[in-house]
Amino acid sequence: MKPPLGPPPPVVPSTIWLLVFAGGALLYIVFRDVFPQGVGWLFKIIPIALLLQFVVTKASGNTRNLLVAALVLSGIGDILLSLDGLFIPGLGAFLLAQLTYTALFLTQFHWRAGRLFWAAGVVGYTLACTLYIIPQTGDLQVVTTVYMAAISLMAISAGFRADRQFLWVAVGALIFMISDTLIAIDKFVSSFAWSGVAVMTTYYAAQLLICFGMVRHGSDASPEWGKHPAR
Repeated sequence: MKPPLGPPPPVVPSTIWLLVFAGGALLYIVFRDVFPQGVGWLFKIIPIALLLQFVVTKASGNTRNLLVAALVLSGIGDILLSLDGLFIPGLGAFLLAQLTYTALFLTQFHWRAGRLFWAAGVVGYTLACTLYIIPQTGDLQVVTTVYMAAISLMAISAGFRADRQFLWVAVGALIFMISDTLIAIDKFVSSFAWSGVAVMTTYYAAQLLICFGMVRHGSDASPEWGKHPAR
């Protein structure tokens, strides 16, 4: 007799991979102001390249395709934001990345009334940030408003996924919002000490949590589990 079907073992990064990821992130965060002009972006995208490798080898199907697209767009955004005068193209690349993440999360959409509290929290945070930041953005008010709407939609959709461990991705999406908020505050409102450290730390953490959660979800998505999404 065959043993009853159960959840497959979770797919997690190896300890060595996590150490390399953390080392790459720390390398850029600590030395980002030391790298020669035009070279820093190469070190900036090392953690994103590692996430891309993790997704390609561990994910499959539509999840892998959309994760790869979102990470590639994020990497392009990282490069553009590292170069002088390319803030708007960089923002555009990240806007496309957010929309790609949203499309991916919506493929796993599952309505839960209890998650309305999550959506309300995201909307409240977005409104507060909008009222605080947008008036300071000058000619970029429309652009930044559109981006704020896109990233809030990404965070909301992350909270309505059919996933037993949905918090991995949802918290990652929320941290992504916080990271982008810190960028906006530093650029448009008032520069603050350690802004670069705060932005990049939250950014790398957000991308890691999203990718880890999505790959883990794929490993749990056996036919037996798929019949009974978590409530």
